[in-house]
Amino acid sequence: MTILEQGPVLAIVRYRKGGNVWAALEVLADAGISLLEVTVDTPGGLDAVRTAAEAGRTIGVGTVTTTDQVLASRDAGASFVVSPACLPDVIETALDVGVEPIPGVLSATELVTALRTGANVVKVFPAAPAGGPSYIRAMRGPFPDVPMLPTGGIEPQEVPGYLDAGATCVGLGSTLVGADAPATASDIEGIASRAATVMAMVRG
Repeated sequence: MTILEQGPVLAIVRYRKGGNVWAALEVLADAGISLLEVTVDTPGGLDAVRTAAEAGRTIGVGTVTTTDQVLASRDAGASFVVSPACLPDVIETALDVGVEPIPGVLSATELVTALRTGANVVKVFPAAPAGGPSYIRAMRGPFPDVPMLPTGGIEPQEVPGYLDAGATCVGLGSTLVGADAPATASDIEGIASRAATVMAMVRG
């Protein structure tokens, strides 16, 4: 089992300015998105991860590129760490401290390197520029059993196509959660509406 099998959608929260990150996580979870990620460069992000973990959410930290960030994520209560690239030291450290690593790959060579280092799942990034669902389908040929998380440039309405192509889970960032932390009730409602629409699509 991999954490990605807990849900078909991973909500990726990356905000450049500080704000109510926890509010975004809460409304996403309430809409039925059980897998949540906050990038390490989001101001206040690790505090929000800690709050979410204490509330029993399945929460991870994204854009993790160093072993120190892995340790900080573990200390905040993260269940997994996501990287934009295949970084063996990050994978190994995550495994050592009991956090699931999700390394970023784009080629078959990178995917095999990730698996040989110990990862059980990979993030295919950037998925949309690489060819979208057709690229995932092509990678499924030689790697039929590797859980894949496509992210990068994916629109909410494209999620079913990625799942049909063989993705285990699909990562959605600003197209789902917005570019800025929610500051008003209207912002929260927007996130809730988009999340509900996505979950309705994947549930059929």
